[in-house]
Amino acid sequence: MKNGHKILEEFPKNTSNSDGMYSLDHLLLEEATVDGCEFACWVVQDDQVPVKAVITVQASNKRRGTMSSSEGISDNLEGLQQHFEPGTSIQLTYTLSRLHICRVTVTWLINNHKLPKPQTKVLHSGDIYNFTSTVSVPLNKDSVFSFVHCEVKQKSLLIFPEKHQPSQYLLVPPAATVSHSPVSSGLVAITCHMQRFYPENVHLTWLEDCHTLKGTEELVFKKNTDGAYTKESSQLLNTSVQGPERVFTCRVQQEKQPSIQASLIMPTAPHTIHKSTRSSGQETSALIFVIFLLVHKVLLVGVSQSPTSISGGTCDSACMPCGTLISTLFQGLKWRTEASKTWLLG
Repeated sequence: MKNGHKILEEFPKNTSNSDGMYSLDHLLLEEATVDGCEFACWVVQDDQVPVKAVITVQASNKRRGTMSSSEGISDNLEGLQQHFEPGTSIQLTYTLSRLHICRVTVTWLINNHKLPKPQTKVLHSGDIYNFTSTVSVPLNKDSVFSFVHCEVKQKSLLIFPEKHQPSQYLLVPPAATVSHSPVSSGLVAITCHMQRFYPENVHLTWLEDCHTLKGTEELVFKKNTDGAYTKESSQLLNTSVQGPERVFTCRVQQEKQPSIQASLIMPTAPHTIHKSTRSSGQETSALIFVIFLLVHKVLLVGVSQSPTSISGGTCDSACMPCGTLISTLFQGLKWRTEASKTWLLG
């Protein structure tokens, strides 16, 4: 009951004690008010006389800094104003000032479960007492929905500060991947997937061969049921244009953390292959001309270009030596010429 009015009827499960007796607990969450509320818990067992327990709950008035006109009590709950990744712990501090009694009980709760090993100190000046209590709160990915409060009990009076959310200290980096899918002939969509990050503020940049990519960008942003966020960014690419392979990178920046990036290599657009209808003599002449161009290009590349690092190696390591390439081409030419002669004589 609240202020004499029935608000809830529950049938909680009891627990068996080692001595054969039974116990039960029930937690009621209610917003505390400055004026105070009286809560009564009635326990009824069969036809026995009901058992009643009464408690008065009153909240502090942050705006005026007083509990009531006769008391000058103030309180504050805070932590470090920065973000931490899951797996770390933060320290929260609760201060309660200007009490006229030194006997209080301090209990820290997270999601209505007690936090272990709080440290409470008492300072006094005359008959005025100031309390400071600190506790370590572990952070994990489920802290998005967590609530922490410090329960201070003075005789039958409970003082509840406003709820504190550990999520304001939580930082979950995104997992970034890049995918591609065809849209139409010569048009491909590349998409950067940023999954399970918190808080929601992240900055995304598209790069093409290490240069900022400008163009039409399509964004999809949503909040997951676990409280984390998901974001997708897409770019449309024209793949029908001839040219070297291109590297597209999605770079994600979250606050002052190191950037996270994922890349995708788009291969060169395929050349159209036409079937030749020329005679064997024309094919041989054309093949000699192609070999001449290739040899000339290989020599030029060997003189003008220096090795470029790729995947831990160099471009030279992925190519055939020049002499081997020329020998192989001429052997192919000899075989093609002999085959043409045999076909003509036959």
